[in-house]
Amino acid sequence: MDIKQLYYFIAIVEADFNMSKASKNLHLSQPALSQTISNLEKMENIQLFERSHGRLQNLTASGEVLYAHAKEIVEKFSEMMDDLQEESTQLKGNIKIGIPPVVISIIFPEILPKLLSENPKIGFEIKEAGAVELRKDLLLQEIPIAVLLTPTGLDSNTVEEVALSKDELSAFMSRHHPLATREKLNWSDLHNQPMAIFDSSYMIHHQLLKKFSAEQVKPLLSLQSASWDLLLNSTRNSNLITVLPSPVADYYSMDEVVRIDFENPIHWEVALCRRKQKRYPRVEDYVFNYMKEYYGIEKSEGK
Repeated sequence: MDIKQLYYFIAIVEADFNMSKASKNLHLSQPALSQTISNLEKMENIQLFERSHGRLQNLTASGEVLYAHAKEIVEKFSEMMDDLQEESTQLKGNIKIGIPPVVISIIFPEILPKLLSENPKIGFEIKEAGAVELRKDLLLQEIPIAVLLTPTGLDSNTVEEVALSKDELSAFMSRHHPLATREKLNWSDLHNQPMAIFDSSYMIHHQLLKKFSAEQVKPLLSLQSASWDLLLNSTRNSNLITVLPSPVADYYSMDEVVRIDFENPIHWEVALCRRKQKRYPRVEDYVFNYMKEYYGIEKSEGK
């Protein structure tokens, strides 16, 4: 028994058992319709219609049972096909992405609104946290996609990484700071200097501590925070120095604060990451590849 046979069976009943009328409504020849119903009865070894002189008169008990269920089955089938058709033309679902706040502000201000406007039936949940916490969430499968800083320390056999943006870290300080007139800084210039840096939930924190140790520099860590804008603003009217990604100066310029690059800078590279799988949920795969292609196009155009 297939859906076409059920559809034809219902059409006969709703045409008051008039085969000629039913075949006309179905745009089907009457012999073809009769053959379909005959095959159904033989296949299931049942009689669906009461007949008199070769004409259909009414439903048998079996026909009544089939008609009651057939109506529901055909309706459900129609709903399923509509849903499948809609799904094939527009994605639906939810996706959770982990992105460090400073990365959202610098790299993602354009792509996120674009993703939202082009995909109104996808629900986006953005978790803002440091790369250290997001790396853990990715490994624990609490988020399917994370934006991290390289080196991520993740196993390339189990995690896919795609580079989105590469820059470097720079020093930010008040224009009245004694070091503000320097064209470039050496790391040794930070020795004994009061500093405001990211807390330990951020990869930049660990990059800086590693650099300080390698350069035998001991700054005064006066402020540690997860808020990059607090770090930046803390330098405006103080002697504090912070170290942030260089593009911060392009997006959030302040007259009171200057950016100075390092002679031997720490590279700041952002990577899009997800766990490798044989198959991905459709929404997850779409969003990951959308972001990858978006930044790939930007790179190729030299943006």
